[in-house]
Amino acid sequence: MRIVDAHLHVLDREWIPREVRMAWARQASGRRTELRDPAAMEARVMQRQSDPTGALTIAAFDRLGVDAGLIPVVDWTVVGNAGPDELTIEGLHDHHDRLAETTDGRLAFCAGLDPRQPNAREIAERSLERPACVGFKLYPAAGWLIDDPQYDWVFRFAAEHDRPIVIHTAPLGGDPLVTPNSRPAAIAPVMQRYPTIAWVFGHAGFEAWWMEAVDMAFGWQRCYLDLSLWQRSADFDYGEFRRRILLAKQRVGAHRLLFGSDIIRGPGDDADGAQLERWIDQFTALAEPYEGSPAVLSQEELELAMAHAAVDLYRLDEVRATIGTRGVAT
Repeated sequence: MRIVDAHLHVLDREWIPREVRMAWARQASGRRTELRDPAAMEARVMQRQSDPTGALTIAAFDRLGVDAGLIPVVDWTVVGNAGPDELTIEGLHDHHDRLAETTDGRLAFCAGLDPRQPNAREIAERSLERPACVGFKLYPAAGWLIDDPQYDWVFRFAAEHDRPIVIHTAPLGGDPLVTPNSRPAAIAPVMQRYPTIAWVFGHAGFEAWWMEAVDMAFGWQRCYLDLSLWQRSADFDYGEFRRRILLAKQRVGAHRLLFGSDIIRGPGDDADGAQLERWIDQFTALAEPYEGSPAVLSQEELELAMAHAAVDLYRLDEVRATIGTRGVAT
């Protein structure tokens, strides 16, 4: 069976602005019984989750039979007040171009777009020239309102060029974010204005907003539920996880469910792909009975959610063909 991880990240700590890393250090400090100095902790942020060449990711994919992955790039540079010595968002996109080239197109990506960038329109236009870039990733929680009319050009552009838009819709995040800006309900005014866009609810509201995400997706022709992070629900209560997937399938159809992990792999975090392997096993078991309850998905529905929906939405086979041709030509 074909498998696509339709939401993962390949990063290096130096690709994240210092102020964002410091915010994450403050988060980590606050989760400890005895508070520690965030400044002392910052040096360790992302050390365990750095895989800049994608070597660990592709090795895990090969071991587990994962065909391809989709990286929704986040533009942290505005909320993180990135300095002149730090990586620009276009520099980050260049890194993802190289990841696509060196993996023969197995790692495609959505361009991270923060419409507050002074050159945001140029970033959007240039994304069309990047062969492995298949859409946009928006992160309103970074401090902007998605239904502000001044940003409507983003959605007109996406509609004109038939580019899917992935939006982070999980309340998880915290410092330095304004998390309610990414609530599924906050997206509704823009969806109403642009009903033909392919909207992807990144993380499908996990966890506090999951039902809101499912209910909203029900009413739109091209709204997809990206199920990355839902492995945490499966770990906590597998029976409840199955009930949630069943409801999602009944509301939107398996052809609009996307298997994904949100894993940021590195030497200290899922280096060998064991976490992804467990998640694949949990998801594929949806096509089997469980504790006296029937299967949640048919085999055909499972194959849609595990790969085919993402392949069609993000044109992943086209990316592979294009990158492969470029590789032969050079």
